[in-house]
Amino acid sequence: MSSTNVPSTNIHTPYPDRLSVDNAAMLLIDHQEGFFAGIKSIDTAELRNNIIALGKLAKALNMPTVLTSSFAQGINGSIIPELLELFPDLPVINRHLVNAWADPDYVAAVKATGRKKLIMSALTTDVCLVFPAVDAAKEGFEVYAVLDASGAWSKRAEDACILRMNNAGVIMTTWVSVAAELLHDHLGPYKQPVQGVFNEHLFGYSAEGKQDGVVLQPV
Repeated sequence: MSSTNVPSTNIHTPYPDRLSVDNAAMLLIDHQEGFFAGIKSIDTAELRNNIIALGKLAKALNMPTVLTSSFAQGINGSIIPELLELFPDLPVINRHLVNAWADPDYVAAVKATGRKKLIMSALTTDVCLVFPAVDAAKEGFEVYAVLDASGAWSKRAEDACILRMNNAGVIMTTWVSVAAELLHDHLGPYKQPVQGVFNEHLFGYSAEGKQDGVVLQPV
């Protein structure tokens, strides 16, 4: 079943205020070098670009961010250097548990942000993303799964996990949609940082100032 034809069975918005810089945290999960070779649902160069764009967005908007890795000392390897360079002072929670939400240190770090809306990206949709997304939603968090900053071993595997997350009330989104929602106002205070991320990572478009705002123009 294609993800585009999946009916919503359990959409809910526990926190009706819109996603914003003031109420959301960025959770970057298991973006490790060892996982990229097996990704088949999205071009890995595009995937890497989108992951880095999310990281830059969080850094530019000074959002609470939590980094975690899975069995980094093994075949999964370390987190991609671009993310580590963005957050040199941010500790990485290295886990041996597959599901990040099963790790008490990780959950404590997320809850310490004080945010109830979680923007969640994980390198593999069908393992690293689906488990914590579903579990966090069960605990009452509003989870935004960034699908184009995650990938899977196959399209069918990704579709199955999208259906599972959808049924748990997880909100599916993309990195550009997240950025635009956080921007909110073309003339608002976040126009320059969001414009900078678009300029570097939204290929095929340019962000040009118009009345001191952000306007996306096709190239």
